[in-house]
This record gives sequence, structure tokens and C-alpha cells, in this order.
Amino acid sequence: MHGPRATPFTLTLAAGLALGASHCRGRDARDGARDHAAMGALDPSLAPARRVVSLVPSATEMLFALGAGDRVVGVSTYDDYPPQATSLPRVGGMVNPSLEAIVALRPDAVVGVQGPLDMAVLERLERMRVRVFFPRVESVSEVLQSIDTFAALVGKRDEARALRARIEGDMGRARAAVAGRPRARVLAVFGEHPLSVAGPGSWVDEILSMAGGDNVVRAGGRYPTISVEQVIALAPEVILDMTWHDGEASGLAASLARHTTVPAVRNGRVLRAADPMLLRPGPRLGQAVVRIARMLHPEAAL
Repeated sequence: MHGPRATPFTLTLAAGLALGASHCRGRDARDGARDHAAMGALDPSLAPARRVVSLVPSATEMLFALGAGDRVVGVSTYDDYPPQATSLPRVGGMVNPSLEAIVALRPDAVVGVQGPLDMAVLERLERMRVRVFFPRVESVSEVLQSIDTFAALVGKRDEARALRARIEGDMGRARAAVAGRPRARVLAVFGEHPLSVAGPGSWVDEILSMAGGDNVVRAGGRYPTISVEQVIALAPEVILDMTWHDGEASGLAASLARHTTVPAVRNGRVLRAADPMLLRPGPRLGQAVVRIARMLHPEAAL
């Protein structure tokens, strides 16, 4: 991926879905399964957290959506939503957190999601009796589960039930609107050089299916790279351009324009879809499914 916005984009993806994040690990970062399992659990005997630092945008969104925005005292470099979060102190990200900046905020909890992490910083925080909470959110069901655990962290269980109902309602509305319609053959692209795409088992693959699409990429891992020749052979009917760059114009449509044997190109269905909401495993999940369903099925009543 290219341009100054590539890194924040990758960090909107969940954990193992963080496209390219394994190539940008911070100092002392490592990916230990046992460490991750421990950091996804909460001690129910502890009082709700009152001062929370978030190292990833989706966790920040979750806390605000649960009505705990007043508990958030610091956010990642890449946070952009909700607007209230953008004025909070920035402390780096999951692979490059600033221990000094975090400690200065006197948190009782530091949160994120599972993925490439600077474990050295997190272990030091744990020794200082700061809770670290990094749940696994690599699927829709795990995101819904994380609502309950984030709620437990900040004592917002009633709000969690309402949030889950809202998300599930949006997803149900999208499913109902596209039910019985021919499923669109879709390619979701995150980077142009090389072409980085959503593969089977990925977060985006799941929401494409919920929105009435069939991912044309069925091999190569969750976020493989493919060639233009493979795009031609896959013949997607819709290409979702989720690449990040400055400005609204995309080079993807232009670079594919001469390949008119691709139905999406021939029919003008290389569509811009660069809103982080569409890729962030957080409280706007239901809205993301509705948005993609509208793009894939503009004739549907949504």
C-alpha cells in the first residue's frame, strides 16, 4: 500500500487481518499465542476501569459506543472516530506504543485487539499493575463477544445489550434486503502495488457474504496478493476499491480501465469503498454490512 495513510488503514483491521502489519512490527514486537490468550481475558473481581488508553481505533470506537468515552484518556496515532476521540492525547499504536506517553496518562487499563504487539511495553505496564486487554476480533461472532467483554471492563453491561441489538438489527436488515437476489461476484482490494485483496476466512470475506456478495478469491490465505492476470481470470462483477491514499480519486479504476473483459470494469462497477468503517471490527459493524449491501445491490430497499 502507498501514501501516508497506509499504516492507519492497516490498523483498522482486526488482529490477524491487519493487512501487511506483520511487515511493520515495532521494536520487541512478537506474536505469542499464550500471551494473546491471557490478554483476551478479564478478572471479574476487579472494579471497572476508570482511565483507559486505547491502542487501536476499533477499541476506541467500542468504548465510546458503550457510553464509556469519558473513561478514555488516550488513543492511538490512527484514531479518527468518533470526533470526541480526535482531541485526546496520542500514544502511538499497537506495534509502536510510547510507554512514557501511556504512563503519563495514569491509566488503569490499556486496550487493543489481538495482532502484532510490542509485548515489551505491555509486559512493563502489567508489572505496573495496569490491566492490558486485547481480545480476538477476527470474525463477526468474536466482535459481538468483545462487546460484552469491553462492557465488563468498564461496567457497561446494559449498554452492551443495546449495542448488540442495534448491530444485529442492521445485519438482519441487510440480509433481508438481499435475500433471494443473485449474489454479486466481488473482489475487495486494499492495496494496488501489489494488488492486496480479501481472501477466504478474512473479516471482509465474511461481511461481503452477509451483504449479498460472493468473494471471487477462494485461495491464498485471508489477505493474499494477486496479479492483474488473476483479476482478469476471476472476472469479478464488482470491485470494491478499499485502498487508502490522498484525495478521493483512485488509481485502481484507471489502472484496470483497459481490461474490459472484466465485468466490473466493463460495467463501471469499480467502486470506491475507502471508509474505515467498512473494515473496522467494532460497533459500526452493522452499518458497514448495510453500506456494502447497498453498493452490491443498489436496487435493494435499504
